[in-house]
Amino acid sequence: MQVHKLRIRILLATLAASVVQYATSTGQQLAAHALTKADQVTEQANLQTAQLQTTQLKLQSSQTKRTFFSHPPRILRVAASRTGSFAPSTYEFTLTVPKDAGQPLKAVTIAQAENVEIVKFDVSNSKASLGERFASSSKIRLASTGGQPAHPGEVTLVFDQPVQPGSTVTVALAVQRNPSWGGVYEFGVTVYPVGENALGQFLGYRRINFYSN
Repeated sequence: MQVHKLRIRILLATLAASVVQYATSTGQQLAAHALTKADQVTEQANLQTAQLQTTQLKLQSSQTKRTFFSHPPRILRVAASRTGSFAPSTYEFTLTVPKDAGQPLKAVTIAQAENVEIVKFDVSNSKASLGERFASSSKIRLASTGGQPAHPGEVTLVFDQPVQPGSTVTVALAVQRNPSWGGVYEFGVTVYPVGENALGQFLGYRRINFYSN
């Protein structure tokens, strides 16, 4: 009798675990689907903003003789090497410079949007390479990397040799640690063409989702 009860308990425990696992998996799929939809909406809004900025910059440039992108770079990918809270990580931002950009890409600024916690970039370990993923074999030199103590969640990278139209580049930013609070964190990307009086163009925000341990 006791053996029979034990078997029933084991069966019920196994069934409960299966239900929890299914619910967790379904929840993650729904969350991922929601994030994908949100990213699509964000991408469309960023594209419209970039088009409006380009029109405004053309008007400014005709008066001030400042350089700008006729067709600005696009953000292809944003990812973190580790997404657990408190974990040291590297954030990669992949940009493509269209063939009709009009100017090479000289510099990129990454800035975290306001949130409950600010990520601290390890500016000295910033790096870049050609391609859709960072790779040491295609690494390119940075003329300078900079940030301000008052803005630890912001960093600017200047390429030693500008990234030419038709090319794709990935910048890899090391962080001391991920936020301690899980959730969605947004990062804004601004790009600058070659030229002493270059006009920066904001490409919009991209999100990274962090998970509490």
